[in-house]
Amino acid sequence: MKTNLLISIFLWLSLAMGNLVAQNATITGVVTEDETNGFLIGTSITIKGTTTGVVSNSNGQYTMFVPAGKQTIEFSFIGFKTQSHELEFKPGEVITLNVLMQSESQVLEGIVVSAQAKGQMAAVSRQINASGVINAVSEEKLRELPDVNVADAIGRLPGLMIQRDGGEGQKIIIRGLDPKFNAVAINGMNAPSSSATDRSTDLNMISPDMVAGAEVLKANTADKDADGLGGTVNLIMKDAPSGLRMNVMAEGGYHSQIRNLGRMKLGIMASNRYFSDKFGVILSASADETDRSNDTFRANYDVSGNVPTEGLDYTRPWITASNVESNVETRMRYNANLNFDWTLGAGSKIKMSNLYSRMERDRMVRQKRYDVSGNRMRFTQRDIESDMTNFTNILQGDFNLWGTTLNLGAGRSQVNNNTPYSHDMEYYLDAPFKVSTSTLSYLAPYLVMDKRLVDESDITKWYLYRASFDLEKAKEVEYSAWLDWMKPFGTGKIVNGYIKVGGKYRGKERSLETDRRYGRMDLSADLGGIATVLPDIAKSSNKNGDQIGLMDLLDPNYKSHEFLNGKYPNLRHDFALSRSGMRDYYNALKDVVEPSGSNNHLYQRTVASMIHKDYSGREEMWAAYLMTEINFGKYVTFIPGVRYDYSFLKYEALSGENVPEEESESEELPPIERTSDIEKFDYFLPQIHLRIKPFEWFDIRLAYTQTLSRPDYNLLAPRTLIAPTTRSVTWQRTNLKPVFSTNYDAVLTFYQPDYGMFSVSGFYKKIDNFIYTRSAYLLEGTATDPGNFGLSTAYSGYAVNYPLNSPYTADLKGIEFDLQVQFRKLENFMKGIVVSANTTFMDSKMNYFETLRGRVRNPDFVAGQNSPFLPVNTDVVYTDRLLNQPSTLLNISLGYDYRRFSGRVSCNYQDGVLVAEQHRPDGADKESTRAFTKFDAQFKYNINSQFTVYATMANFTNSTDRQRRDITNFPSRVEYYGSAFYIGLKYDIFK
Repeated sequence: MKTNLLISIFLWLSLAMGNLVAQNATITGVVTEDETNGFLIGTSITIKGTTTGVVSNSNGQYTMFVPAGKQTIEFSFIGFKTQSHELEFKPGEVITLNVLMQSESQVLEGIVVSAQAKGQMAAVSRQINASGVINAVSEEKLRELPDVNVADAIGRLPGLMIQRDGGEGQKIIIRGLDPKFNAVAINGMNAPSSSATDRSTDLNMISPDMVAGAEVLKANTADKDADGLGGTVNLIMKDAPSGLRMNVMAEGGYHSQIRNLGRMKLGIMASNRYFSDKFGVILSASADETDRSNDTFRANYDVSGNVPTEGLDYTRPWITASNVESNVETRMRYNANLNFDWTLGAGSKIKMSNLYSRMERDRMVRQKRYDVSGNRMRFTQRDIESDMTNFTNILQGDFNLWGTTLNLGAGRSQVNNNTPYSHDMEYYLDAPFKVSTSTLSYLAPYLVMDKRLVDESDITKWYLYRASFDLEKAKEVEYSAWLDWMKPFGTGKIVNGYIKVGGKYRGKERSLETDRRYGRMDLSADLGGIATVLPDIAKSSNKNGDQIGLMDLLDPNYKSHEFLNGKYPNLRHDFALSRSGMRDYYNALKDVVEPSGSNNHLYQRTVASMIHKDYSGREEMWAAYLMTEINFGKYVTFIPGVRYDYSFLKYEALSGENVPEEESESEELPPIERTSDIEKFDYFLPQIHLRIKPFEWFDIRLAYTQTLSRPDYNLLAPRTLIAPTTRSVTWQRTNLKPVFSTNYDAVLTFYQPDYGMFSVSGFYKKIDNFIYTRSAYLLEGTATDPGNFGLSTAYSGYAVNYPLNSPYTADLKGIEFDLQVQFRKLENFMKGIVVSANTTFMDSKMNYFETLRGRVRNPDFVAGQNSPFLPVNTDVVYTDRLLNQPSTLLNISLGYDYRRFSGRVSCNYQDGVLVAEQHRPDGADKESTRAFTKFDAQFKYNINSQFTVYATMANFTNSTDRQRRDITNFPSRVEYYGSAFYIGLKYDIFK
């Protein structure tokens, strides 16, 4: 009802505005600066005496509708002289005005003092002039003191949190919402997901050198895609500036985790414009190799029963295993960006962007597991090679036609995420503990490894238990086409604005293919086929010596290091397998058949992985919108709009009965059929913005928006998998609804051009349809009646696992404070200071739905005729905050520019987040991260106008990622990845 009312109000206003006489003209052009002749991003362009205005985009371009008649157009940017141009506009006329802004900055031999201030104010100008609620990172800020990747740079904005991988920023969490609930776009076109299971996109494969800026949209207008539930990160590609330009750079550095060189990077950028600056070409390319090795300690716990432990008000969890894991990893990135643009005149332009990114990961993961529950030790080593490739091609055009603006485009983007080699070998050491394992259950997990309690001194007793080899290919292709048409209206300076209509088509193809080969290596008498192929392989001294040992595969060059930087002296790795030894073993045995006559390979194909994981799917999404912007004099801007969003989904997966266990001995597929399912849904999404500006230095923004996030791919894959051996059923269909959010935003902004900006933002989200997986018994006459899943009553009593939308609404609220200040107007040492600080406070409430499976006595029990117990499902609800939602975020950056020098020290603080919600009334299974604080520093010195040296100190305080079991405060995960120190050189061949 509320939605229909809002749509009706919007349509009435649009019709009313459409009846106004269109007496508008258009002014367009490019803003550049005299210091570098480059684009001046964030320049404010306004009609004097009104609040009507725009800002130049990340390529210096602007287009603005102007009432007919004599108007004065003002161009302003902090540190540059304001320019005023008085022009006579005729109705429907398009005037092109390119502006070269003159600097007011003090210059020393051509080196500008206020480097960081310019970057800061470009972002601020973009933010305060945007129609929606956004935060921005300008190219100046990315370029002056670069971060390692785009995720690290964007993560400094208010309300944003970085999800790290090996200490490196990987994905973005916006306002406490998981990365899969946020969208990533390139030049406005949605980027494909880089995950095999959900809709999240990695940003760590993209170099900051390739982009002209980034925006984070937190409250969309109707012309923006609505599938960023938390927000949308839009990366803007560069256009070529005027004149021949070319620079090269090289970077190298030290990584404390490996105590050696940990980074090498080479890059080049070249651009020029031809045919009287009408045609531009820009090419940038880079290649880098970075060490991302890390140490990780993990502890596993279990808890059961409802009787509190004596002296406590909860059931105390006990430890089942402690793990020490060493990950030796190298990441290689290759980036290339080739862009063309053709200026047609009168503000019309065609451009093509081509992006290639590839990241290769080479990992050797060594894990030693102290298995308390099994009274053994396990040593596993994984040799993994994986790669991720992104190809993106976008063709788009902006045209000024008959007093209107037409934007259209089409694009294709593809991500391939492959693991072509993943080989695991797992060794056992039986009964290593010197004491009863029951005495270890309640110790701190790192004490389980104390040499007084465990004996692992005889390395010859280890024996090979299993080996496996896994392949995985995930692919996503995204096609997009869009059209936007904007028509101005107005009655002079009293009422003016525009009406905008448009539509978009998106097609998406998804697939995941897996292949797993597994072999038990400890069961064959006399080593079976292994001894035939490898007759001299060393044997274990365990039992009768008929098991494979690890002595022949040991790495002779391995040297133990201080695990976790010496935090726990008991934790260490004393040995490791050599990569060449592991590969020789696999290559020798991968095609060997066991001599038992079973025709099974030693590395036999296990079909369960394919059945449970593989899927393919196609999605089509259509959207249309209608919106208007209405300016009432100097003080009020009203932007109502409505977006229609339609989705069609078709997915295929495998279904069948008698599905084998993960490590089945059979290489043959059981009777399996391909299951196909189709789903359709659509939404009308109103988006309403109101901006009130009572003073030049103050404005108020209010927004009401609705956004959504489509379900994870792996949950949409239609499956019915029945495993009689475990009496369980896995059931999935595409009938899941998108997660849906109704959003309220309020922003107060205080702005003084000579000093900066301070803003206070409040937000509130009501989120419906969160998706969770339920595990319950199949019971006739209940919600889990077998018939509801297309099953016969013969499966009553089986456990069913299936995803469904939560019946409860989640609430997320918060407040953000953002301060951007520089002191260029002062006449002392402080004029070089640039301060950026933001903090966010959040809170949320989510009802987690849980089904407890149990049994009760059968009142109708008859011996020999039926069971004495009956299965029952008991539904309970626990209330907690959202997963990954911190209570506090803080970013502080203090920069200083002096003559040729520019430096910045940054601090990032993230409060602890919930990673595993409680499933018990006493909360004994609840886990969260510890608060995290990270310090970085970047420095740059311009030796002359062409030669620059810069340095980065990343995580120089050696912060670690830590996770705990809340109720005991014992650690469940600690990751240490050390510090990194990089130095780079940049040379401008042509500038």
